[in-house]
Amino acid sequence: MATKDNLIQVTDLKKYYNRGAIKALDGITVNVQKGDVMVVIGPSGSGKSTFLRSLNLMEMPTGGSIIFDGVDITKKKVPNEKGKMVKLDIDKHRQKMGMVFQHFNLFPHMTILENMTLAPIKVHHMPKDQAEKKALELLGRVGLGDRAGAYPIQLSGGQKQRVAIVRALMMEPEVMLFDEPTSALDPEMVGEVLDVMKELAQEGMTMVVVTHEMGFAREVGNRVLFMADGKLLEQGTPDDIFLHPQHPRLQEFLSKVL
Repeated sequence: MATKDNLIQVTDLKKYYNRGAIKALDGITVNVQKGDVMVVIGPSGSGKSTFLRSLNLMEMPTGGSIIFDGVDITKKKVPNEKGKMVKLDIDKHRQKMGMVFQHFNLFPHMTILENMTLAPIKVHHMPKDQAEKKALELLGRVGLGDRAGAYPIQLSGGQKQRVAIVRALMMEPEVMLFDEPTSALDPEMVGEVLDVMKELAQEGMTMVVVTHEMGFAREVGNRVLFMADGKLLEQGTPDDIFLHPQHPRLQEFLSKVL
């Protein structure tokens, strides 16, 4: 059901490979509302990352629609303010979606400060001094204010991932997409990244998080989706999912991971 609070409406989303032999996404319908912390869980190969990457068209869906900020971004042409059909500017919409991956994708030849200010200066034409001031504020927020002049190789995995998160925040996104942001980290570094994500959630950032961290899903998520075999099999509050699971596949999954 469409409401003014819906930021993203996904309807009957499909992603098929090998002429339909592999159904990575098989008819996903879900709404992401402003302020949601939506956590997507499920076994490996269930389509979680494909779903996340489809939201900003890093994966082009085979079928279905994704309406983001009132625009169906799966269409090649969309109406402009005057109602005239024009080519969709997908890059403009991607700028409103921050994306954080398993791997940090920092440029190794640039300092942390340069990594963070590159996109705002080039894409948003932000003055360099303004971009640097904002970057230093964000680095300070995640406990890395003294690392602005360091290079990625000088940082731990947890520090790099915190930089990746605040780098995405530099673009002032409307929603943050996290694709298993802690799965490549050593266990002792996981907490420092999850703490940054918890803080973002408390500040009202809309987030869609694919993760294996069930504690985060229970504590921070307000909605949990369970996916298996490319289908959305169950969704609800953390209590619904973890305390009262209905679907046998969800019950089986939780018995293995909790």
